[in-house]
Amino acid sequence: MTARELVLNFVNQYRKPFDVPLIVNMTGLEIEEIEPIITELLKDKTIKLASNREPIYGRSNRFNTTLDKQLRAHWNFDPKAALALLNLIEKRSFTSIRSIAEAFGRSRQWVFVYLEALASAGVIGVNQYGYCVLTKKDVGKVGIRIKRGILKELISHCAELRKQQRQQAKMDTWHLKLESPEPLEKEMEAFNMIIHTVMECLGFNRTPYQK
Repeated sequence: MTARELVLNFVNQYRKPFDVPLIVNMTGLEIEEIEPIITELLKDKTIKLASNREPIYGRSNRFNTTLDKQLRAHWNFDPKAALALLNLIEKRSFTSIRSIAEAFGRSRQWVFVYLEALASAGVIGVNQYGYCVLTKKDVGKVGIRIKRGILKELISHCAELRKQQRQQAKMDTWHLKLESPEPLEKEMEAFNMIIHTVMECLGFNRTPYQK
C-alpha cells in the first residue's frame, strides 16, 4: 500500500475534522510524505478545508466510499507474519506504528494494515502501555473481516480510560486531604499554643486579685 493509498484510506474512515499530525499518528507516515498528498486531495476536492484559520481538513461528499475495499483487495495476510508481529508486540511496549515498523523491519504501511486486521479479529488491543496482545488463537482469522477505523477507536478508548484514571487519582488525593488536618490548620494550632504560652508568661491570664 502506497503512502497515497494510506492517506486515502484514512480519509475514507475518518468522519471528523483532522489535521496532518493526526494522519501521522494513525498511519505512521512522515509529515513530508503527507503534505504533498494533502495538496493533491485539496485540488481534486477529495477533501476540503474545515477551518479558514488553521490547517484542519474534512472529507468532501464527493469522496468514493468504496475506495477502501479497492485498496485492500490485493492484500493477502500471512498468518506466520501476523504471529511474528504478535510475538514482537508481546515482548516490548510499543506506542506507535513507526516504532513497531523499525523494530520489525517492515514498512509503516505494512504494519498499519496488519495492526488494523489484527485488531479487527480481536487479537490485539491498546492499553496504558501501548499495543498489547489479547490472544493468539484467532490469528488464522486475520484479514477475513476488516473494521475500518478500529485502531483510532482503540486509541481513543484508551485515552478516555487514562483520563478517568487521572480524575480518580485526583479524587483519591482530595479524600485523603479531607481525612487529615490541613497543613495550615496544624501551623495555626502551633502558633496559638505559642501565643497562649507567651500570654501566660506576661501575666495576661491572671485575675486582678492574683499577685
